[in-house]
Amino acid sequence: MSIVAKKIMMGSGAVGDPVDDQFNRVSFLSHFEGSNNGVNNAFDDGSASNHTITANGNVTQGSFNPYGTNWAVDFSKDANPRLSCGSSSDFTFGTGDFTVEFFVFFYSLTSYQTPMSAGYSNDSGGMFIQTGNGDGKFQFRSGGSSLVSETTSDAEANKWYHIAFSRQSGTLRVYRNGVQTGTASNSTNLNRTGNILIGSDQDFNIDGLLSNFRLVKGTSLYNSNFTPPASALTAVTNTKLLTLQSNRFVDNSASGHTVTPNTGKEAVSAFGPFLTSTVYDPAVNGASAYVDGSGDYLNCTVNSDFSFGTADFSIEYYTYRTGADGAIFGAHLGGQADGYYSYTSPPRLEVFSNGGGGGGINSNENTPKNSWFHVVISRQSGRLRIFIDGVLKNSTTTAYTINNDSRMFVVGGVTNGAGPYNGYITGFRVVNGSCAAAYQTSSTTNGAVIFTPPTAPLTAVTNTKLLLNMADGQAIDSAAQHNLTLYGNAKISTGQAKFGNTSLYLDGSDDYLVVNNHQAYGTGPFTIEMFFRLDSVSGSRCLYDDRPDGASGDYISLIIASGAVNFYVGTTLKVNAGSISANTFYHIALCRSGTDTKLFLDGTQIGSTFSSDTTNYLNTGILRVGTNRSYSNDLAGYIDDFRTSHMARYTSNFSPATEPFADKGQ
Repeated sequence: MSIVAKKIMMGSGAVGDPVDDQFNRVSFLSHFEGSNNGVNNAFDDGSASNHTITANGNVTQGSFNPYGTNWAVDFSKDANPRLSCGSSSDFTFGTGDFTVEFFVFFYSLTSYQTPMSAGYSNDSGGMFIQTGNGDGKFQFRSGGSSLVSETTSDAEANKWYHIAFSRQSGTLRVYRNGVQTGTASNSTNLNRTGNILIGSDQDFNIDGLLSNFRLVKGTSLYNSNFTPPASALTAVTNTKLLTLQSNRFVDNSASGHTVTPNTGKEAVSAFGPFLTSTVYDPAVNGASAYVDGSGDYLNCTVNSDFSFGTADFSIEYYTYRTGADGAIFGAHLGGQADGYYSYTSPPRLEVFSNGGGGGGINSNENTPKNSWFHVVISRQSGRLRIFIDGVLKNSTTTAYTINNDSRMFVVGGVTNGAGPYNGYITGFRVVNGSCAAAYQTSSTTNGAVIFTPPTAPLTAVTNTKLLLNMADGQAIDSAAQHNLTLYGNAKISTGQAKFGNTSLYLDGSDDYLVVNNHQAYGTGPFTIEMFFRLDSVSGSRCLYDDRPDGASGDYISLIIASGAVNFYVGTTLKVNAGSISANTFYHIALCRSGTDTKLFLDGTQIGSTFSSDTTNYLNTGILRVGTNRSYSNDLAGYIDDFRTSHMARYTSNFSPATEPFADKGQ
């Protein structure tokens, strides 16, 4: 398949932004276009106080953020992941009409895969949607029988599909991407009231992602071929469940069912099915900081901005927890009389005042890992409140004196980094004074929905003393799915560039880049590509390695060894070919189509085809650029326009791109 990026001619004749109509299969893209010497650990306070922010450890910032609209849930990271939606008559269809639909993205098609179940497939009156054993063909089952099955399917891994089952007046149909692929006469009484599970039937889970799961009772939405949805689904009439389309685990139907993850490894992902229509802009679309739970935190020198006394204040933030519970912020030094801090699960505020007396407020709600949630802790006129996602979780009248004793305010831990947090943080705002009207509600009824969480980066409202939107990263993922950590002296440089004015520069001595939480390639097609320019080709220089630290297995590495390109699967050399010279930009692309994996240098295949590549390339969550799994073979040189795609962009010799890769899909 050739590159699909193209230019749109506007009415004025001007050339618009390039477009990639497969952009929803791009899992990482960086142009490394930023300021000279730019890094990802220089943070700016957007308040009028303009505090100096000091980054400690490997804290980094990047484009993953809570404000998008193109969400999915990844079920591939653990055994038996699933979401439970509870038991309800909403999920019993009887003999009437209904629609169940969702988007699915397979990493692999091995074994059975189950996006939804209400009981096992042989339960009378139950509902059970599953693929065949490795064939990707969906069927709807009940009472041990298949009620309807796809008779044809173009299923392959690493591609988004819209699947819909719809029953109208005794006819049950199944559609793939809007085309009917199966039909049957059916009036089975679907009357089981058991728990609805999404992502698994407790035996076979989806090896991949699901998005925009909608269940409609009493209405058949699709009775003939149709154009698949191109944006997030809405709660149409009779919608009883609408989930896997938000930055958190939530049912967006009027029913408001509780959606509960099972293992804690189910992960909300920004790798969704829809083609974006705008180019990512951190100031508009948002960003975040990532702290790894091991010595990463931000701090600023304190003045009276962070001592509230008995007056009004509010502290708010968005967070996405990936590890154990930790402190999200702190202004307390152990053993001192005054101070305060907050942990994340459950979100709460601990206050130490008046000689060490304790107090505060607790939301009494454990928040799940791997999803965004918004927290506000506020006090107005002596009433302390805590909100999660706009819902009032607790409130109390308090006269606590809330001051800072440590001469430091910390984000991502407490003073000196104790109680470290592991995850993403953004929209961190401290207001010392009267807070937003929504945060000073007169309601004292816990569980009341008070406001809609922010849908865009925060601004400096009146009395704002600290504002961290974490949007100052210089090496970013333009697909807005990942944060990049720059190690050593890795930086953006004007020294050389293939496109634009800058590229990523690594000096060959402990400089490298890590992409956090990268997707697996599974058994499907993929393309790994970049432009690179080496200062020296002596010895071994690692371009790409997604193996776990110090381990091997079915992972990929690309290494320049004595001027030749080496492609490894684990520790097995598959290609050793080509000839690289120093101080020259090259384009490299590794592509799998079917079971053929080819390596291209400047558009020409080098070495032999790996023609029996059925490897299930695993998901480590770690992608390294410029160093290997043992943090050696460091690269000295420049990298520009780096992209990973879950598709085979090149199957034969081609002309490399002459402009930056496209940043949007329509």
